[in-house]
Amino acid sequence: MAMIPAAAPDLTAPRSLSLPPAIVDRLADGTDLLATWWPFAAAVAAAVALVVLAVRWRRRKGRAVLTVLGSVVAAIVSVALGVNAWSGYAPSLDGAVRLVTDQAVAATATSGGLTPESIPMPRALNMPASTTWVYTPPGYRKASAVRYPTLVLIHGSPGTSADWSVGGALAHTMDVLINEGLIQPMIVVMPEVNGFGLDQLDTECLDSTTGGPQVETYLTDVVVPWVDAHYATAATWESRAIGGMSAGAFCAVDQGLRHPELYGAIISLEGYDNPGEGARGALATNAEFLAHSPGVYVDTMTFEHPVATFFGTSGNGDAGDRNDNVTLAAKLTARGQDVVYRNLPNGFHTWHTARELLPYALVFISGHLKAGGAAG
Repeated sequence: MAMIPAAAPDLTAPRSLSLPPAIVDRLADGTDLLATWWPFAAAVAAAVALVVLAVRWRRRKGRAVLTVLGSVVAAIVSVALGVNAWSGYAPSLDGAVRLVTDQAVAATATSGGLTPESIPMPRALNMPASTTWVYTPPGYRKASAVRYPTLVLIHGSPGTSADWSVGGALAHTMDVLINEGLIQPMIVVMPEVNGFGLDQLDTECLDSTTGGPQVETYLTDVVVPWVDAHYATAATWESRAIGGMSAGAFCAVDQGLRHPELYGAIISLEGYDNPGEGARGALATNAEFLAHSPGVYVDTMTFEHPVATFFGTSGNGDAGDRNDNVTLAAKLTARGQDVVYRNLPNGFHTWHTARELLPYALVFISGHLKAGGAAG
């Protein structure tokens, strides 16, 4: 476990990001009753009521059997709702519906678009075909001369490409911040980084050297070029960022630092400073593991240009991981990088925390991404 350096700077002091209370309230409007404990309580009450009825009707076999089945279903639903309320995965009914329907939404003058894309998957990468979700800002038109900055946003493990649009309330957050002038309009790309099978859900965005998926190559050589070719992006590192939550946050830091030709800013929410156990089966040697451990290589790496980085953690998450984030943030600061660290004291390692931290991260990176302007 990495310890907080004795002389670690207070990274929140020089530039503590804040949002107006009215904006915080508007961001919270993206959730509904589905994200609260009320549906869970109602489902539990229904399950209890059905059990009571089953006991009362135990001599009427047909009615009792149906009632017992109903109570089992209600119990399962109540557990699912309870897990959702704690994790915050589906903050709204609209988001939950979109998760299972791959529902596209077109951009308007005041709201962004959300489009499921099928980016061709080269067979050699040993990854399944998947959906990549793309958010386009209000007023976006593909034929427009305007070119937009891009944020590549990676899900956690286990997870899917829909996680940020559902659990992260990405579209709602972007719409509010863009319409209020707090961030510049940008395109957000949410790819899937899973391999084949349950044992390859934690890829850490690595190129496996043991015969597994080639996720780093997929992101670098497939996703980014495809998006630049099909969307109105400003296709330079100065206008592109990468971010993620949990395992996706590690992915963002590792890929962002390893690929300066692509990225100029990084968002790490509840992340790690090494690829963890997910890498042990994917990488053949410990040297390869260390080569993908920012907590190790950041001390000696060469920075070709500034890489602004936002770190966000939760007060009730793993203390060792939180300390590792502070240590890594301090190391990057010592190397001359612009870094903001923000801890959510009452947060847990959940989507509630990711949603609450995301707006601050977006405001930070927006100030570092070069506006695309008109195509030349």
